[in-house]
Amino acid sequence: MDRPLTSSEYRLLVEHAPVMVWRAGLDAKCDYFNATWLEFTGRTVEQERGDGWAEGVHPDDLQRCVAYYLDHFHRREAFEMEYRLRRKDGVYRWIFDRGVPSTDDRGAFAGFIGSCVDVDERRQAQDQQQEHTREQLALARDFEKWILAIVSHDIRDPLNAIQLASHVLAKTAQGNPAVGKQVQVVTRAVTRIQDIVGDLLDLSREREGAGISVAPAPTDLRAVCQHIIDELRTIATNRQVTFECEADGLGAWDERRIVQAITNLTSNAVQHGTPGSPVQLRLTGDERQVAVEVHNEGAIPSEVLPRLFEPFRSGRNHGGRGDGLGLGLFIAKAIAVAHGGALEVDSSDAGTTFRMVLPRHVAAAAASA
Repeated sequence: MDRPLTSSEYRLLVEHAPVMVWRAGLDAKCDYFNATWLEFTGRTVEQERGDGWAEGVHPDDLQRCVAYYLDHFHRREAFEMEYRLRRKDGVYRWIFDRGVPSTDDRGAFAGFIGSCVDVDERRQAQDQQQEHTREQLALARDFEKWILAIVSHDIRDPLNAIQLASHVLAKTAQGNPAVGKQVQVVTRAVTRIQDIVGDLLDLSREREGAGISVAPAPTDLRAVCQHIIDELRTIATNRQVTFECEADGLGAWDERRIVQAITNLTSNAVQHGTPGSPVQLRLTGDERQVAVEVHNEGAIPSEVLPRLFEPFRSGRNHGGRGDGLGLGLFIAKAIAVAHGGALEVDSSDAGTTFRMVLPRHVAAAAASA
């Protein structure tokens, strides 16, 4: 039949437990350390009592460790922390320390008791893994720079030559529809590759922290939107494409970049909205800012939304012009931010709306980003 431990048996169990045990009284000063603790530190109970134990804490961890302990002690809340404690051979080892409030026989607060275990091997393994991860990230960044260097020079130059040749062929192909059609195919392919190259270079600038550069100039956003809609109607012949203008579209923006952003959003709506459903472009605003809204039927999956604007993570290839790379929405948002604005999305069963807000005049800091 089981019987409760006697006081001497309980004390013996605590003394030689395979973990380091400590106790603190009402004054937060430690008054007990078990034999396992003393064996680890190589010190006596007299040396460790009070605040003596703190002499073994690594100098870089001491202030944090003591402050964390006292904060939880005064709030009478359990705590967990890791710090380096000097072993008897002088080597500092990472330990995991857990402390909890203790009570007396009447249930009144009596101080804290805690236990510690050596976790140095785990910490070293974590540090090595983190260092390995940092090295791999550095290699990935170097590889990315190398690829972008190839893209920006070794690919862009031949593309320019192909584009120039296609222009010459287009002139000589006048009167020959078959050749002219093939020239158009080449021209569209070159434009597509140039767009991809541009998206990759934009991504590189964003990751380097330089941001997308913009050159604001007087722009009629209403005319820009109308031009984009006219082009979209020639491509999306099976869609009803509408444009509502409810505000003056005048302001100072980088027209080329704004066209790029809105085109990404409208292309995204055509590609990923419910097939055959309408696509709506709406321009609103006040004296300080304008808002361009692109709406389509169909919802974006909830698991995709949190990372929708991340490069290469758009899910279902939501992205517009940079759709093949998953960069379209990422770049559209970067363009909005470069103008001192923002790009937001609202998606539900009622449909999906992207809303790009732009101040009418770009601040100097934003323009130079």
